[in-house]
Amino acid sequence: MSSKQFELSQPPSDGISMLKFHPTDDSKLLVSSWDKQVRLYDTQKDQLTSSHHAHQAAVLDIAFGNDGAFSGGLDRRILAWDSSFSQTIEIGHHDGEVSALEFVPSNGILISGSWDRTLRAWDSRAQAAVSPVAKLDVEERVYSMSARDTLLAVALAGRKILIYDTRRFENPLETRESSLKFPTRCVKLMPDSRGFVCSSVEGRVAVEYLGTEKSNYAFKCHRQTAGDNTDLVYPVNAVSFHPIHHTFVTGGSDGAVSLWDPDNKKRLKQYQAYPTSISSLDFNASGSALAIASSYTYDEGEKSHPPDSIWVKSISENETKPKTKR
Repeated sequence: MSSKQFELSQPPSDGISMLKFHPTDDSKLLVSSWDKQVRLYDTQKDQLTSSHHAHQAAVLDIAFGNDGAFSGGLDRRILAWDSSFSQTIEIGHHDGEVSALEFVPSNGILISGSWDRTLRAWDSRAQAAVSPVAKLDVEERVYSMSARDTLLAVALAGRKILIYDTRRFENPLETRESSLKFPTRCVKLMPDSRGFVCSSVEGRVAVEYLGTEKSNYAFKCHRQTAGDNTDLVYPVNAVSFHPIHHTFVTGGSDGAVSLWDPDNKKRLKQYQAYPTSISSLDFNASGSALAIASSYTYDEGEKSHPPDSIWVKSISENETKPKTKR
């Protein structure tokens, strides 16, 4: 692997489900995994600084709050981790598995999505298990969510995408069907909130704009050609936007990470392949580093696979800049 990146010490022992950088601190990286643990790393020191195993089953998603962090997963509980990252409390629960979490800093609300077909909003300052401040029924299981400023994008099973204003949470601003013909793996709002990117299990990504469908487009990616000239198509598991230049990366079950320019509809770069599936990735707050989870996602069932690993890649300003149109 390149000298511009390194492998974090003490990675999870089973299935990395999600990793997220802190919204302002470039060094703090939060990681959830199928070994029932949540870990906090200092990426600048290559150090595991704290962890908890208060969940009773796999942890599927995490979120930093204004203070501390939150986690949820297969045990249906939502846990808050205090600001010193030393103690956890349960602040809420769902009737089904918790599949997605997003924190809204402006109002201190934590939003959770579940396979019980509900969205729930929680007061993040709660010191004990409480009732949600809002609960919305949705048509299908929640697969992925993304919050940005006051907007929330929710990807459901059945290819529905819902857009909410988190200040008025009762009804979606927009409901649309993804232009991708297969189930959604990930949805991410653009940094300027003009639209969103979603990815599917069938090696495609869609770039969609809010309020209009005129400029929407989709493209194929994370595919390989086999020896007999057949297409090998891989799920696109993860998307992350660069916070400054608004280009984005995708990570697929082919172990590849690609960098895209959405406005010019071009791939800017394909990075060297990682040991196995990319299950999650995230830019830090300044855009100077990209965290990449290489963790087999079982798309091909049980088989021998490389151990889970987390890579921290240095990113130069020039490589993530959109290319000027000639």
